[in-house]
Amino acid sequence: AWLGDYPYSCTEQLVSKGVAAMIIASRPEFGAVRSKEGQPLAAVFSTLQSRANDQGGFGLWASSPVTAEVPTAYAAQFLVEAQERGVRTPNGLLSNTNNWLMRFAGTPASSLEGLRQRAQAVYLLARQGINPRALLANVEQEAKNRYGKVWQHDLAAAYIASTYRLLQRSADADRTIQDIPWAQQKQDWGDEVYYGAAIHDAQLLYLTARHFPNRIGGIPSAPLQGIAAAVSGGQVTSLSAAYALYALDAYAKAVGAAGKFGIGQIGKDGVDRGFPLPAGSMPKVSVPAGAARLRFSKEGSVVGYYAVNESGFDRNPPAPMSQGIEIIREFADMNGNPLTQAKVGQEFLIRLRLRATKNDKVEQVAVVDLLPGGVESVLELQPVADSSSPGADPASAQRTGFGALPIGVAAKSNWVPEHVDVRDDRLVLYGTVGRDAGTFSYRVRATNPGLFQAPPAFAEGMYDRKVSGVGTAGRLEITKP
Repeated sequence: AWLGDYPYSCTEQLVSKGVAAMIIASRPEFGAVRSKEGQPLAAVFSTLQSRANDQGGFGLWASSPVTAEVPTAYAAQFLVEAQERGVRTPNGLLSNTNNWLMRFAGTPASSLEGLRQRAQAVYLLARQGINPRALLANVEQEAKNRYGKVWQHDLAAAYIASTYRLLQRSADADRTIQDIPWAQQKQDWGDEVYYGAAIHDAQLLYLTARHFPNRIGGIPSAPLQGIAAAVSGGQVTSLSAAYALYALDAYAKAVGAAGKFGIGQIGKDGVDRGFPLPAGSMPKVSVPAGAARLRFSKEGSVVGYYAVNESGFDRNPPAPMSQGIEIIREFADMNGNPLTQAKVGQEFLIRLRLRATKNDKVEQVAVVDLLPGGVESVLELQPVADSSSPGADPASAQRTGFGALPIGVAAKSNWVPEHVDVRDDRLVLYGTVGRDAGTFSYRVRATNPGLFQAPPAFAEGMYDRKVSGVGTAGRLEITKP
């Protein structure tokens, strides 16, 4: 449900929404996925087609000559999983991506993170029956010559071990998989955007359950508890949530029948009333409001887990907050002076100021500015593409800076987002926030008279959920001309 309603839209995040829909479709006990197209994955496939480039890779926000490497390999896994589950994928989409995977896997890895990505690419090719021996040899040589014994304790080794298993090199596979630690045993975490404890354990659990089911019984409880703690503690990202779904789905298949579960409610009268549970690996029931306590029971040797979900609305507006990011939103006239009142038809500025308060910079930040009622954003007219170069297609020119954005006043801004998503009721900015305060100003137009509450702007790290900031709510009066 969290992924289904995920509010941001880079390639990885939209693919993660597709992962949730794909896995739910294979498990009817979770319910059905509703979609306007009638095909739950149609929107994801359409996005991937629109963001593919000539090399077979995918851009982060749109089609671009610069391939987003981690999201492309991640999208390739989604396409492979979809085909294996009987989902029809667009013609040529996966084969073009495979061409990119083969070229990518054959290039040098400048970091351990790069080695991990290339090992994943080789694994995905082997999953499809494509002979990856030459590429695997290249990755093995990179691992041994450049990363010594460090790679053997990285997730790269899990992908290499799984590839060995697919190639029937069972002795090499068993030897390689046994030395990979779980997140609780690792201490050498870097500051990678697309990696962390929950992602490491989810991917390792997935590969173990899928290719080494004989090792399932020896998996400690800490990885599963760590994944559960990240989910219940609100620390999952779109990527770690989707990898958790992959992992738990593979784990459930490898474990098989987990035993008999029971749930009962104990009322205020002390009477224990059991719930009849539906079939499936994850039975779900509604709890009456009058229940005082719940009782969970399980029969069988496999560890069981339970979750209790509540939903509702905040009674009070959120208070200003700064946890790694500080954000301030102001209204100003076109000269930059503070403004609290505007007339219908008048254009004025919304000015966002933000800075990192703990680190020198925070990457992959989403900034959301909810527009007050009676206000609409104003798109900027960008200069016409240069067509003076003979034989050059001006439409293929890559705009940069404010020239690539649909909104924003460059003369009054010193922070340039990487991407801007303009919606009817809000603006979503994506980019890197530094320690020095940055300002982004954009034009809006007053459309309806009235006294409006202005919800606070907020910012959050998309891949570091501990980082967030909430500004101050405001008021804006719009009068008739």
